[in-house]
Amino acid sequence: MGKRLEAEPAYRARLTVDAGQRVLTGAGAFFADNRPLVGHARRAAGEGTLRYYWRGADRHLYRVTVESHDTERGPVTGLEAQRCLAPWGLTQREHEVLTCVAVGMTNPETAARVGCGTRTVATHVENVLAKLGAPTRAAAAALAMAEEALLAPFAEPDEAREEAREETGRHLREDRGVWRAVVPRGEARRRPIRLGAIYPLEGPRRFDALAMRRGAAIAVDELNARGGVAGRRIDHLAIEVSGDTDADLLRALDYLRSHDVDAITLGNVSPRCHLGAITRAAEYRAPLLHSMVTPSIAEHVHDNPGVLGQTFQVCATENAYMSGFFRTLDLLATSGQWQPDNRRVVAVVRAEGFDPVQASGLDRLAAAGGWELTAMVQVPDTGVPWPSVVAAVQARDPAAVLVCTYIEDELRLFLRELRKTGSRALVHTVWTPTIPRFEERMEGLAEGLLWSTVIGTYGDPVSARFMERYRRAYGDEPGSGSAAIHYDMIHMLAGAWAAAGRPWDFGAVVRSLRENVHRGAAGPYYFGGRGQRALVYPDDTYDASLAHAHLVHQVQDGKSRVIAPVELARHRFRPLPVQPGGHGG
Repeated sequence: MGKRLEAEPAYRARLTVDAGQRVLTGAGAFFADNRPLVGHARRAAGEGTLRYYWRGADRHLYRVTVESHDTERGPVTGLEAQRCLAPWGLTQREHEVLTCVAVGMTNPETAARVGCGTRTVATHVENVLAKLGAPTRAAAAALAMAEEALLAPFAEPDEAREEAREETGRHLREDRGVWRAVVPRGEARRRPIRLGAIYPLEGPRRFDALAMRRGAAIAVDELNARGGVAGRRIDHLAIEVSGDTDADLLRALDYLRSHDVDAITLGNVSPRCHLGAITRAAEYRAPLLHSMVTPSIAEHVHDNPGVLGQTFQVCATENAYMSGFFRTLDLLATSGQWQPDNRRVVAVVRAEGFDPVQASGLDRLAAAGGWELTAMVQVPDTGVPWPSVVAAVQARDPAAVLVCTYIEDELRLFLRELRKTGSRALVHTVWTPTIPRFEERMEGLAEGLLWSTVIGTYGDPVSARFMERYRRAYGDEPGSGSAAIHYDMIHMLAGAWAAAGRPWDFGAVVRSLRENVHRGAAGPYYFGGRGQRALVYPDDTYDASLAHAHLVHQVQDGKSRVIAPVELARHRFRPLPVQPGGHGG
């Protein structure tokens, strides 16, 4: 793992008070033991940001932040209590004394408040000045106010009351026995937004993951350069994993959860880990965005909306690749761009994502266009025995082959084995060629290859601007898929965070993601598909403003050119030259 995980992360408890004064929290036991904090949050509406320290019922010290924000539905307030150490290494009594000094109490007043002698208070004051490096009481008071370091009530509500005092634009006041540090609007340093991300930067998915991470980083930098989201900076907490083991991935998710991230983006991990990852993430309830296409993920979300309702798939499932494959064959054959010798096709599909419903659907799609699906060969995600697979394909003598693999090294091995046979079958693959510099790494093996993606850049001004930013930032090509998609994920989340007002109001953020359409560098996103996935054109809808176009490319002269759909095509299909004993390509 690229980032070392902490064994015992600091405990955090959070709650939200919505416009209807309902308290929403996953830390009920903590707030039952520290009930005054709930009252703080309820009374904080309209008061901006409050920060102070709190001595909990468990005797631990907590850093408390209370923030109120106006939304369309009314004021929403959130409170976060994070276990911490005392500022400047103060003891509990020294912290109490500093708080009294900061609000202008004399030594006798402080002694009455904290319950000790005046001489003892004087000793504590000397110790506090030394620890803060402050030459005077006034300097210590100013520093405590500037650092928002006051301690919340260290006495019971019915004990001695003191008059509120103003100091350096801030004041400490008593409200029903509860001391609160109040920061007027406009002066607050707002809690940053914490964005968690997991990228499999080792193993067979490394090229794709690098583009994802870079695309997300560009989006975060852009947003922070504009002042963040509603004045909140975005902290991008990125973790690298192998992507092929459950344990590594689940540890990373637990690490993000321990750091109270406000959303999670997930790179393309092994199909063996898909469901375990989204299920573990769902326990936290923060929004999760991903671009994996295994149909079982969307079905799992659809069947468990109460548990997985915060999970969003930003693209269609790979079932759309099946329909797109036959739609492409029909287009090329009926338009005369391709003249196959026969109507036989073979599909090479991933065993780990395979399901019988998918198989029967592929059969129906073939029959509807007059094609004969002669074989459906299942292969593992990695370590495919390509010589035997290619032999099985060649035995069917197909006019076209669909190869569903998302691992570049595996596609290279397949093409190499197939070219050895002299086959001129039309080869159609999915997604993998979106990875930056794919064509160069194939070293000519991909020439003539057809490939499609259910989400990717169009070459329009929006994607062109992003791609130019990427080149300037990294001196490299972004590819046509993952970099733009993860760039868009961050901007989608930013829009939802801004609409919700409070990034940690997960319910409001999820509602915004569901209800709105986002136009990004890889096209439009609307999560109206089954299992809360984005729509694809034309399978889900003919409204191209709501869906990603299913783009079909062909590698021509070492570059991928869009050849379908016709309304977006800038090039025509280029037939491969016919060789003796081969098929018309």
